[in-house]
Amino acid sequence: MSSQDPIKIMAELLKSGAVMLAETCPVEGCNLPLFKLKSGEVVCPLHGRIHVVKTDEEVKEVYSRAALSMLLEKVESTAIRAIDSLISEPDIDSTEIIKWLEVLERVARLKIIAKKRNIP
Repeated sequence: MSSQDPIKIMAELLKSGAVMLAETCPVEGCNLPLFKLKSGEVVCPLHGRIHVVKTDEEVKEVYSRAALSMLLEKVESTAIRAIDSLISEPDIDSTEIIKWLEVLERVARLKIIAKKRNIP
């Protein structure tokens, strides 16, 4: 979340209306209390957003959401690199650039859909 002192961050979270939970951060060695923001999001003052899971099914869901997010980021960065490479070539192939721009457009649409479905 920040490089500030976790105590100060916890105080700011409480001042902003966050609720301190009984659960602690699941990151090994952290053990700071988790806070529930007004938005419903659960955060650690040191690590930021935390996915609190209670069942194996929730664990699978969190991993699949994270995998989708990482995959979209990789595809997006690959498309950007490909476009950058194509633009720097002396003989620019516009059809190839258009194909990669379409990939970027699809990634953007998928990110919007994922956001609407609350997939990080």
